[in-house]
Amino acid sequence: MIDPLLQLTIALSLFLLFVSASQHKRAELRRFAAQLEAYELLPKRLNRIFAVSLPWLELAVGVLLLIPASRGFAGFTAAVLLTMYAFAVLVNLLRGRHNIDCGCGGTPQPLSYWLVLRNSVLVIGAALLTLPGTERTLHVSDAVAMVMMTLLLVCCYLCIGQLLQNQAAQQGWNSHVH
Repeated sequence: MIDPLLQLTIALSLFLLFVSASQHKRAELRRFAAQLEAYELLPKRLNRIFAVSLPWLELAVGVLLLIPASRGFAGFTAAVLLTMYAFAVLVNLLRGRHNIDCGCGGTPQPLSYWLVLRNSVLVIGAALLTLPGTERTLHVSDAVAMVMMTLLLVCCYLCIGQLLQNQAAQQGWNSHVH
């Protein structure tokens, strides 16, 4: 069982992640299709279908995370999607293909084992949403705590993303210097 405050915080945080990721992909569909194709995991004829479908699936999962009746299903679906993303990154890293843009949205970011770790942590969070919540009444202080914890998680996610981008830029700079 999971405390409803933790459940709501995780659901809200993943909602923000999935809606943001969906928006980036839908806004730059051609770019996302090229990123997806660069992974070389799907037959070429399926790339376009996945490029169009995944952002809408992410949006649906994000919205379903906020609905208590669908939260367990949405958490499971989010965990499956995040696992697939981590697996796709890992397969390409093992192939020695580090210079692919991850397709996470926003600023281009090359593949790294840190992305696999980040997604693995997100999978754990999503999987926690499949657990039943404890029966406890939430109070105004819980709402404040949820907002603060969600902001903290968002800041941590953004900081990790920035650190990964800085690392990639530093490695690119070092390769040009040496």
